[in-house]
Order: sequence, then C-alpha cells, then structure tokens
Amino acid sequence: MLAYLMLIGWRARAQAPTLDFDRAAGTDEFALVANGQAAAIYVAPGNPETVRVAVEAFASDVERVSGVKPRILTSLAASLPANLIVVGVIGVSPEIDRIAASHAINGDAITGKWECAVTAVVSATMRGVSHELVIAGSDRRGAAYALFQISREMGVSPWTWWADVPVAHHAALYVRSGAHIQPEPSVQYRGIFLNDEDWGLRPWAAKKMDPTVDAGKGNIGPNTYARIFELLLRLHANSLWPAMHPGSLPFNAVPENSRLADKWGIVMGSSHSEELLRNNVGEWNEAAVPKGDGPWNYQTNSAVMNAYWEKRLQENGKYENFYTVGLRGVHDSGLEATGTPQVKAKLVEDAMAAQRALLAKRVNPELAKIPQIIWLYKESLDLYRVGMKVPEDVTLGWTDDNYGYIRELPNSQEQKRAGGSGVYYHVSYWGSPHDYLWLCSTPPALIQEEMTKAYDHNASKYWILNVGDLKPAEIDIDYFMQLAVDESRLAKMSQREWLTQWFGEQFPATNAAAIADVMTHYYALNFIRKPEFMGFNGYNDGIKRTDFNPQAWDIYSDRPYQNQNQARTANWKQLTEQEKKIADTLPAQYASAFFELVGYPVEASTAMNDKFLATDLTYLDAHDHNDTALTADTLRAHADYDTIQTLTTKFNNIENGKWDSIMSAAPRERTVFEMPRTASAEDAAKLLPVTWGVGDAACQGTGKSPTEPVGATATTSAEQYCTVSISAAQFTRSHNATSLFMPGPWRVLPDLGISGDSVEYGSPGLTKSVTAVATSGPQDSPWLEYDFTTSSSGPATLALYLLPTFAVDSDHRMRYAVSLDGHTPVELDASGPDGHGPDTTIWSANVLRNSAIATIPLDTLAPGKHTIQLLYRDPGVVFEHLVVTFPGAPPAYPVPPETTAETRQN
Repeated sequence: MLAYLMLIGWRARAQAPTLDFDRAAGTDEFALVANGQAAAIYVAPGNPETVRVAVEAFASDVERVSGVKPRILTSLAASLPANLIVVGVIGVSPEIDRIAASHAINGDAITGKWECAVTAVVSATMRGVSHELVIAGSDRRGAAYALFQISREMGVSPWTWWADVPVAHHAALYVRSGAHIQPEPSVQYRGIFLNDEDWGLRPWAAKKMDPTVDAGKGNIGPNTYARIFELLLRLHANSLWPAMHPGSLPFNAVPENSRLADKWGIVMGSSHSEELLRNNVGEWNEAAVPKGDGPWNYQTNSAVMNAYWEKRLQENGKYENFYTVGLRGVHDSGLEATGTPQVKAKLVEDAMAAQRALLAKRVNPELAKIPQIIWLYKESLDLYRVGMKVPEDVTLGWTDDNYGYIRELPNSQEQKRAGGSGVYYHVSYWGSPHDYLWLCSTPPALIQEEMTKAYDHNASKYWILNVGDLKPAEIDIDYFMQLAVDESRLAKMSQREWLTQWFGEQFPATNAAAIADVMTHYYALNFIRKPEFMGFNGYNDGIKRTDFNPQAWDIYSDRPYQNQNQARTANWKQLTEQEKKIADTLPAQYASAFFELVGYPVEASTAMNDKFLATDLTYLDAHDHNDTALTADTLRAHADYDTIQTLTTKFNNIENGKWDSIMSAAPRERTVFEMPRTASAEDAAKLLPVTWGVGDAACQGTGKSPTEPVGATATTSAEQYCTVSISAAQFTRSHNATSLFMPGPWRVLPDLGISGDSVEYGSPGLTKSVTAVATSGPQDSPWLEYDFTTSSSGPATLALYLLPTFAVDSDHRMRYAVSLDGHTPVELDASGPDGHGPDTTIWSANVLRNSAIATIPLDTLAPGKHTIQLLYRDPGVVFEHLVVTFPGAPPAYPVPPETTAETRQN
C-alpha cells in the first residue's frame, strides 16, 4: 500500500495526473487500457447521481480513445478485476472512506472543501485487485471534475461534441504513479448565460435537438440542456442562466430541465432582471386580473409578485440554486416605479426583504446559507450608489458595460462583506450603441485584464459569462472558465501562450503556434473594429462610410498598399491566406472543428470588412470618374456579401447538417448584414466623408520616412504628414516607483490595444492610489517617456488613446498626468460616462473603437527633438497610443501608422 506521506503532487495548484500512451506499462503505473482490456470502474450506489453520470461519460471517453469501454460496477461482491478505478465522494462512499482511513490517500486534504478531489494510484486495498486508481471527491462536482480532467488529458476535448473536435486513438493508456490534489477553484460559482438566442441556439434546438417540446413546435428543451450541462461539467463550470428571450420556452416549463440540472450537478441561476429563478417574459402575464397577473410594479402589485416568486421556490427550492434577488423591470428594463432615486432604492430594499422571507420559508431558515446575489446592472448600480442597502450575506454582482469593460468593482469596505462579490461579463450583446451577436471577437487578453482585476478586488464568489448562442464563443468560454478555476496560473499566461496551448489540445497533430498566430491577429484586427460595427452606424440609423481613410498614409514604401483602406484589406486578406494554408494541410478529421473554431470566424470577418471597404472605394471611384475601378470594386463588394452567405450555409451543413440553423448570417436582421448600396456614376458629385481627407498640401511628404529615423537614433519617432504616431508600448524610457503603495513595474499588455500592445502600471486590482502623488513632482511618480522629432513649426495637439476602462472602484478615479519637454505636468482624469448616464455619446464612440481619446493642446512646437512624459496617478489607466498632429494633418482611423522604433531605455 502506498502511504499518503509518499504521495507526490500535494501542491496548491498542480497539473492533472500525467498519462502515458501506447507503450509498455511501468511497474507502478495504473493500466487504464492495455492489451485490449480496460480497467473497470466502481462507484458505490450511495454516491450522488452527478458522480454516476460523470462515470458513464468517462467510460464513453475511454471508449472514444481506445475502442474499449470499461465496465461500471456497483457492487464488490463478485470477483474483481486486477485494475480497478474507485470513484466516490469522501464521507459518502464507504470504500473511499475505508481507503482514506488506511492512509492510502490523504482524505484530510479535501474533507469539507469545495469541489476538490484526490486522484491517486495506490497498491491493492481490495482482495484480488493489483492496482487501484482512486478518485475521491470532496463533493459531487469535485469527483466529476477529476474524472473529466483525466478525459481531457487523454485527448477528449470538452468540445468534442459541441465543436466536433476529433479524438485521437490510443491502444494503451497508463496513469503514472503518484497522487494529485485538485484544489478549490479560484471562483466558487462560474457559469454561462444563454442569451439573445433567437437566431441560432433556439432555431437549431427546435430543429435538431428538441423538435417535440413546446406543443410540438420545437424549442430549447431537455436534450439541448443535457448537452449544455455536460459541457459545463467538462469545463469545470458549475452554473447556468438559461435562455429567456421571448419565444424561448421558459426553463421550468419543462420539469425535466431542472431535474437534469441537478443530475449533472449544475447550479441554476437567473438573469439580472429575473428574481428567484423566474422567467418573466414567458411566465408573467401583464394583462389585468383575472386574465393575467397585472402590472409588474411592486408599488401597486406586490402581493401578486410575492406569490409568483413563492410558487417557484416551492417547485425548485429543493435543488442547488444561486438566487437573484432585488428588482428590475419585467424584462431587462429599468425599474417600473415612480419617485425619486431614494424612493426607488427603498422599494428594491422592500422587495429584497420579501424575497428573503420567502427563501427562509421555502428553502432554508438560515438565510446566510442560501446563495443570493443582487446584480448592479444599469440603473441598479445607480440605486446602489444613492444608498440602497443590501443585506450583508447577499453577494454584490458587478457588471461590465456590455462591451467588456467592468463599470465598477467593490471598494475596500465592500470587499469585506460576508456575501462577497461576483461579476457578470459579456462576449455577446444585443443593445445600444450596436449589437455584436454574430461572431465572437472579444480577445482573451481583454478578459484577462478585466477579470484578473476583478479577482484582485475579491470579486470571486460568482462569475457569469453572457455567451449568446454558445457557438461561436467556444474559445472565450473555455478561457473564461479556466481563468475562473485557476486564476493564478492563467493570469501569468499571455493570450498567445494560452491560444497555443488550447489549439494544441484541440488539434494535437498540427502546428498549434501557427493557428494561435492566426487567431491572435483575428482578435487584433477585430479589436480595431468588430465586424458588426463596420457599418459605422448607430443603433437604428443607416449604413455610413467607414473611417478607414482611402486617400492617405502612403508612408511605407515596402508595403503593397497606399492607404488605410488598402492596408486593412491587405491585412485581412493575408490572414485568410494564412488560415486557408493551415486548413489545407490539416488531417481530414480536423476539417469540421477547424472551420467552426477558426475558418468561419476568420473568413467571415474578412468578407464583412472587404464588403464595406470595397463599397467605400466605389464612392471614391465615382468621385474620381474612374468607371473601370467602379465596376471592379462593385463586383468585389457583392462577391464579399455572397461569400458570407456561402460560408454560413457551409457552417449549417457541417457534419451532415448537425448544426443546421445554429449560424445566422444576419442576427436580428441588422442593416450591417445587408448588401450596402454601392456608388454609381450619379454619385460623382457627392461629397466624400471628412474622415477621408488628404490633409493640407504643406503636410504632404513632411519629415523622414519611419524607416529612416531623423537623427539616426532608433529611439526617436519622426514626424510624417504633420503627424507623429507612437504605440504607447514603445516608450523610450520608464521609471517605476519604490513606494509600497505603488507596486510596479510598468507592464506591457501584449495583444491588447488598437496598436497591438498597450501599457499600464502594476496590477490595477492590487495597486493602491496615493493622493499625494498628484501634487508631488514627477520624480515621486512612475512615468513613461516618449522621444520624437518634428520638422514642422506651430501649434500642435496630442491625442492620447486609452483603453476605455473605468475606475477600479468608488475609492478611485482615473487620473494621470502629461508633461511636454519637462514642463509642469497637466493633470487629467479619464473618468467619464459609463453608458447609462444622460450623455452616452462619448461612451458609445469609445466602446465601438475600443479607445477613449483625450485631446491635449501642446501650443507651439519648434522643429527638433521633444519628449512627452506620462505620469501615473490612479490604477487602471491603460495607455494605447499617442498621436501628435500639426494643423492640416490627414485624418486616420483609429490612429495613423506608427512612426517609432522599438528600442527602449530603462
């Protein structure tokens, strides 16, 4: 017997047990599959059903890999095989407890903990058994996660069903000797929200998964949810907000749904506007009593609303749930009440008190033991800010602005609350200023920046991710869950490193680094402008010309384009060529998965961009009376539109129609998905957009080419076209503070920003602000310096581009300072509108371009060398780019091409 003192791997966050494949077994290894035989699996009858279904899924995984399916035993009465897997929950399974009592495993390491497990290869503890693989969970999900971790390591991706990722065959599988502790996850509850499902998930489920539910019309039902629950468990997630749009069958309209959730160990919740597991759209009837329930207004109809909530608790209170409390409108709308903000805040307090009384009555009289959360979404945050009182044991749910930037996090006092804090985050959204429901293009680098900041602010109780239709958000979902499970490890990995690892897992026989490079550039180009935003229009108005200037910025003689329109076209074309080259070299079994995860997003984004960029050129062609180019560009734009339709049809026909109707080429039928009107000869007299200006003649050809820096120093940026353009990550010098209150250093954030990289000071979730810095000299503050040389003379302007983040919490703002040539710093504050105030114009522009722009007059600059210094004041300010312009400089979107080299001095 292997004593627990000899076990290896007892560390805070270890990797999974290591498997060996297709070779002879080592002396102490456990033969999972060898010589055409698979080890049997024993699970005691008294274990939770979640353990049983995980064991069944794991047995199927072994069969997928080896072709041999393990037997599942529920009794030890008969003769036992030489190799036996023993699975169970400590304190529930007698066999697991006996093994722990013998010290073959360290049961004390997991007892009483959340979702932990011990996985160990031990010598025989049962008569007739030579080796045992013991998987002991601290609870039902702990055991299931440990099983699925082995599945993942032996080559069964969580996305095997949902993205058709193939499974490589291995004739022999061995688990190396030793032991592994699966520690508690970084975030206690973590899951997804199925939302805006009208154009993908619901029509697909109705046709392919649950055609007989909803009175035979088809809808999202038990077959769909069972697949989702299994996926979540495989991802080590544990929670779901179900689909809830008009037209979707309410989750609890089919009692089997909630039973399935419990079977798979999934904690059900409900959205920020649906209290106590109710689906208001499908379950509340606003018709007058007695035909309906009456108005959704707690000031006038509280008794009916309370009864409505209590009924759901009577039905579902026996299951494991995370209850949304508070009050919003009947369906993702503002609170339906009259009075001042303070009156409304008191009304929400009253509703919470009634809800908690119902929870105590129907679920557990010890309220502190019931997971409850109030989501501070949109106007709910405003009510909280004016003094709305939330019970101490209720979790505070903080939210992003729907575009990936967290509006606020708990301050130092709020972090001490017993209920803790959570975060609701979007990678898909229906709403103003524009939807992004089609492709998933939120870079993991942005998720990391925002969610590690949240974690460092102790917002680690509950993370929920709005994933739209689930597909095509597979990459972001997996990244988000891995970060939630193991924040300390993922926070240290760059986006490119993680993507390389992830694609190596999905496509082990390929060049994963090359695929990661393609997707890194996919995220970078879409960060400049998402494909859904390429119409450069607002929420309800018509398509406009893009701001990619087709007439300026011919400064790189070694590149095959002459302007920003051609540059973006060339970048997307090159990316698609790279993607197709990889696709052409893949083994045939990877074709479907690669197209779903990489091919469709890249090629569809390319076509969407080219559709608009070619349409832009038709207006320029008409203006220039160039009929030949007008004809060619018109044909190109129409071909791009057709390409999107063809790609979407291909997606829906993959795997013999498995995904029929999951992908729409025009979610919500927004005008951006239509074929825009191209120009004709009659448009020749139409004025071109001001964003297509060529600049004053005096600015043409000014300065040196960036390939020939003025002054022959690699650290100097040179003026070109009356412009100096510098990526913030390309600083010349930096200075870090030594104060304990301002731990550094400056950090370059790779692959996050409109210039590719950006820069911030320290870790904003941990860095503290020091008020005295604002009035002290630059020597007391961390700073960055940028050298540049000008050839023009006259008044200049600095445009400073910042990531449109928010102050980290209510104790801070977003201050920073700027100094030119050693002059007194100008103090600035990037704290601005958050998308919910009376003026959202600035915020709308910021999130569509992923930049907040501060414009700073520099007065008159003489020709020669200059230095801009950026000084740290508050945590969370992320610098993206600096642009210095003189009058007459041509416009650019989002910024002109860089004119700086990479060498820096520290």
